[in-house]
Amino acid sequence: MKTTTLYLLLISEFCSFKLSFSNFHYISLQRNYEDAKDYCRRMHTDLAAINNMTDMKDLIASVPNNTVRSWIGLELGNVSKWHWARPHQKVNFLNWKKGNPQGLGQDSCAAMDPQGEWFESECETQRSFVCHGNSDAPSDYIFVANTKSWRDAQKHCRDLSLDLVSVGSAAENKEVQNVSAAQNVWIGLFRDSWRWSDGSESSFRYWKPQQPNYREDRDCVAAIFKDDGQWNNLKCSSQRTFVCQGSSKVPATTQTSTNETLPTTVTTPPNNSTSGVVPFNSTAATSTQQSNTGGVSAATTQAGTRNTTQSSTVTPAGSSPPLTSGNLILIRENMTWMEALSYCRQHYLDLVFITGQSTQDQVAQMAQNATSSHIWLGLRYTCTFDLWFWSGSSADCYQNWAPGQGPPEHVYECGVTGAMVTTGGQHWVGLSETQQLNFICQDCAG
Repeated sequence: MKTTTLYLLLISEFCSFKLSFSNFHYISLQRNYEDAKDYCRRMHTDLAAINNMTDMKDLIASVPNNTVRSWIGLELGNVSKWHWARPHQKVNFLNWKKGNPQGLGQDSCAAMDPQGEWFESECETQRSFVCHGNSDAPSDYIFVANTKSWRDAQKHCRDLSLDLVSVGSAAENKEVQNVSAAQNVWIGLFRDSWRWSDGSESSFRYWKPQQPNYREDRDCVAAIFKDDGQWNNLKCSSQRTFVCQGSSKVPATTQTSTNETLPTTVTTPPNNSTSGVVPFNSTAATSTQQSNTGGVSAATTQAGTRNTTQSSTVTPAGSSPPLTSGNLILIRENMTWMEALSYCRQHYLDLVFITGQSTQDQVAQMAQNATSSHIWLGLRYTCTFDLWFWSGSSADCYQNWAPGQGPPEHVYECGVTGAMVTTGGQHWVGLSETQQLNFICQDCAG
């Protein structure tokens, strides 16, 4: 009965909860940590900061399915601080036992004794523990008699959509003491020296087992996507892809006429074209190529000096002019799903998301003018969570899958994204993200 109720609650939440990962931007360049941070601060806001499991799911969804590891914005600081496991909860109440805390190692955890006093302990010690939800009701304190390390205890609580208990007052401390069965129990207080590069105070941590490893100057953190996005600390000099957060500081519709160096993002040239996907029209591209001494187009380099005037009308070099209807733009150039996503976010808002019949009808009408048999939609499947979602909108329950497609009728592998058939009923299908198709971008209304 409890399992059924939880399942229905999750379904209800998915139909209303915002699953957009537009705040995260995967950058395919290989950079050391400091260069990656500098790039993100110049082009977006900063390296990605993670506040909770919802952010982790969005982060995983923002990277290609074959990504191994990428830098995020967690780095080792100089000050060791106590944090509650519940992100952003202030440490404004303490009840240390005499002689505590003791300053054990670089990482340590806190436990409560039968008298309700706290003591510092090595995190690998096996203890019973108390989980807690977001409610302050005493019934939401759950004592778990099984003994686990602090990290494994936290995972147990998170698997129940809870967390290790945070204590914010003497009254709450008494409630935890009352349910602890007169045992030493883990509470959700821990100490470390890790900090977010954007200065945020999130205490959320998602380490792999046996991590962090403090040997060999491993002062920077990457998400390991083959391990469900769990974190490793690595040498900051390692060259890795990375994930930025925040909106772009170089919008495609901004009018400029200057010499500027534009770093390459996730896009790569489609169809083996030497033109690439660049934020300027074909006329400007020709002008740039002619002015580039040495005979190499700036569009084919990782970062080239471009003397160009950007405009809100964007046509990929060598393609048919885009077809516009309201705030939708059909790009009649074949690209992979990730290239299409990056192109739309660079020049407009996002790949099109369909959340109702009226948008479906509008997209279906435009799709008939495509030069490919299907067009990309902003719909993606993540095999990590067995979930279809829109890249830039809330997870509305509207669907238009072709017969035999979509959940639960069809089982998909990793690397599948959503497309619309351009003929017939314009139904949705799942295709490999490496296929190259036309696509529709969505801009801000008006």
